[in-house]
Amino acid sequence: MRIVSAAAILLSIITVQSCTKTEQREKEPNNFFAEANEITPDARILGFMDTPADRDYYVLSIRERCVIDLQVSGVRGSNLSVKIWRGAPEPKLVKWIDDNRKSSPERFANLSVAPGTYFIEILQSDRDPQKENKESPYELVLKSREAIAEEAEPNDSREEANHIDAGREITGFFSPAFNWMNTGKENLHREEDWYAFTVGLKSDAPVLMDASLSGVRGVNSVLCLYDEEGNELASSDNGGVGEPETITGAGIQKSGSYYIMAASRNYSANSDEPYTLNTTIREHDSGVEMEGNDDVESANTIVNNLISGRINSKNDRDMFRYPADAPGIYRIELKSPEDMDALVTLYNGDKDKVIDINNSGMGKKEVYPNFYTERDFYIEVSAKPIGGLPRGDYLLSITPFKNIEYQEHEPDNELSQANTLNGKSMTGYISSKHDKDYFLIASDSRIKERFEVRGAKGGRIKVSITDPMGYIIKSFDVLNDRRVVFSEMIDKKGYILIEAVAENYDNPYTIILRGVQ
Repeated sequence: MRIVSAAAILLSIITVQSCTKTEQREKEPNNFFAEANEITPDARILGFMDTPADRDYYVLSIRERCVIDLQVSGVRGSNLSVKIWRGAPEPKLVKWIDDNRKSSPERFANLSVAPGTYFIEILQSDRDPQKENKESPYELVLKSREAIAEEAEPNDSREEANHIDAGREITGFFSPAFNWMNTGKENLHREEDWYAFTVGLKSDAPVLMDASLSGVRGVNSVLCLYDEEGNELASSDNGGVGEPETITGAGIQKSGSYYIMAASRNYSANSDEPYTLNTTIREHDSGVEMEGNDDVESANTIVNNLISGRINSKNDRDMFRYPADAPGIYRIELKSPEDMDALVTLYNGDKDKVIDINNSGMGKKEVYPNFYTERDFYIEVSAKPIGGLPRGDYLLSITPFKNIEYQEHEPDNELSQANTLNGKSMTGYISSKHDKDYFLIASDSRIKERFEVRGAKGGRIKVSITDPMGYIIKSFDVLNDRRVVFSEMIDKKGYILIEAVAENYDNPYTIILRGVQ
């Protein structure tokens, strides 16, 4: 469909010139609307800038809806500008084309006109000195064509948005380069194409919207999605010049009108090559991320301990909430596509950051093996910049521990955070690079304790026993899941310190107290 409609527009642009009528000349005076020269949608007119302040008006009486490609040739030493007005007897300014500087042409590739009256005003831009030129004429050329699934300019604002239907493509142009009627401070004079579509939800279940904008030679585009109140729901500004933009899985949670905006972020134009915009609406699966979920307030809830997602932009942050109805320990694992260097950030129930996890590198899983929490917590997934976006989905899984008794509780990287060894054993994990885990041994009297420590399979740890102040007395190196047995005098208090030498995040180590000697 895209190939057919885009090709049809290109073909009409190329061939319509053969239908352009014989060239006519401007008739002065035509300095006001009432004096406008009558022209047709397929016309070639020669005119002059007789004075620096000259205004040349032309009037079009449109009988059938069509699209007009408007071109004005350059005039040496002069900077021409074009204004398009709609309606009579009180015309309204609808478009102002002034892309280039002196001696250069101007073009507007797709003015959409409906039955009625239109005026074209040729004048000199105030961006260069205005001067009289009675020797070098400009040529105004109009070429009309039938609109085939094409944007209807002007559609420069939300109020002027073209209505589109999801599942049907539409073509448009990045033309002109500037919109001098756009006075917004954030994107001053940016030419924008707006489209509107309506969503009617059959139930309370949300839906997902995907949108794709094809690349256009010489244009670095941006694509945005807004709700009825003008809030941005999603955006794509990932590709470079000539590359496409895509919004994937944008969540729509209520019925109403929604808007898509396409623009050139570098104020460039291409009046020869159209873009193609495609939109689709699909049902939402609770096991799939729903954009936008960039902060804790909009976090997706994880159902059934599993959810997949995708990084959709360079600054994308995907936030998820895990509902925990009781204290527990959870294994958190993220499987990344091969071109993603994942960063996982954990937040507690107060929304405070606990830890960043980025241990494994490109295409490898990230694991936090034993996250302890007493209530709901949040997980943020993002990607470290590598030049491009990951092409695949990631998979986030949460596995609750069935038994949390005698399990290490992170964080315990400092003496003040040490887990107390109350029973006969304790199981712990290496949870980050260079991880340190402290365990407190407390007694009412001075005792000699015998210890057995079994290492983590696939890893390597350093086991140390310390005095009451935390100073190391002796250390042992434990490779793989081998064990070390030792005894030490504990003067009412001491610590066991486990340090990661070679990390393994999947398998635990175990500390066993063999009893007082």
